[in-house]
Amino acid sequence: MKKITGHLEEDKGKWYAAVNHYGSDNKRHVKWYNLDVEAKRGNKRKAEARLTELLEKLNRGTDYLSESLTPAERERLRLSNSPVDEYLVEWLEDHKRNITTRTYEGYKSYIDQRIVPYFREKHILVKDMTGDNINAFYRYLTEQGLKGTSQQRYHSVLHLAFKTAVKRRIIPANPVDQADRPKSKPFISSYYNADEMKKLLEIAEKDELHLVILLTAYYGLRRSEVLGLKWSAIDFTDKKIAIRHKVLEESGEIHGYDVMKTKSSYRTLPLIPVVEEALRNQISFRDEMKKAFRKGYCTDYEEYICTDALGRLYRPDYVSEHFALLLKNNGLRHIRFHELRHSCASLLLAKKVPMKMIQEWLGHSDISTTSNIYSHLDAESKLESADIIGAALSS
Repeated sequence: MKKITGHLEEDKGKWYAAVNHYGSDNKRHVKWYNLDVEAKRGNKRKAEARLTELLEKLNRGTDYLSESLTPAERERLRLSNSPVDEYLVEWLEDHKRNITTRTYEGYKSYIDQRIVPYFREKHILVKDMTGDNINAFYRYLTEQGLKGTSQQRYHSVLHLAFKTAVKRRIIPANPVDQADRPKSKPFISSYYNADEMKKLLEIAEKDELHLVILLTAYYGLRRSEVLGLKWSAIDFTDKKIAIRHKVLEESGEIHGYDVMKTKSSYRTLPLIPVVEEALRNQISFRDEMKKAFRKGYCTDYEEYICTDALGRLYRPDYVSEHFALLLKNNGLRHIRFHELRHSCASLLLAKKVPMKMIQEWLGHSDISTTSNIYSHLDAESKLESADIIGAALSS
């Protein structure tokens, strides 16, 4: 491949470098580069120096080599030579269309708050990233006071970003696979037993979130799922309830989605009589409020089941905050709202419902997820196993 040459050209009061590039066919084509030097007296030497610097860079660097590449190859080369911090920001903006706003905001906070500041100081290029570099980043997170569970979120973002780089043939292998995934202590959630659940439902009967709590307790719904329930998902004839909508709070605004995170999140469950009664009561309550408030009643969310007295959707964070206050004001043991889901699972396990059925009831994508979360609750079955093996070997 011929050496790149060039000369100075003056145009509209500025000095430019007219550079001779040669493609794979060895044909010359001229490309102009702005040297950012004004074409006035005394500046020509400065322009010549910048021309020399530019030609040296082009002849020894990837800019020269890339002239013989296709546009796609040049793009891959550009990205592989990008600093890691710049690549991650660019990757996220490109990946934004594939994820929900809430997920995007989460990824962005991880990248902006710690990943970019850390790697900007290290000056590591994408092509040079190694598992050791990533392990060093995890040590930095530890020094920052982040526990294993939090570090795993950063691990997931980095793995996804570099997985994209491998898929696009920017790099040959994912460096995150060469790193040590941060370890975390298993989180043992709190949950209510049957008596506590009954007491909670009794107290919640007169609370504005009664229906939200009831649905969550009986079906083990996620917060986004219970708030996303629509009347169209209720079949009063065949006694079924379909879980296929969700509500999330993103950038301070509430958004409803008809797309769930995983296929298994879509599920149809039997309509339990006590729930059916509560739903019918909600219809009557809604009609009364519409008559009472008339134009003051919000009709934007009539398709949703769990709305307040004025027809407005509940903010997800409000549900969690109000639930904590309800427990405190009534002297009940504190659990998180999400742990009503765990409580539902624990009651099913206590009644010897198989793990596979609990998986389907809760909408887990993999039975291992169900087993990992609730295996510590299955103490009674372990005791039965101990009795059986004890009796077998001692007889």
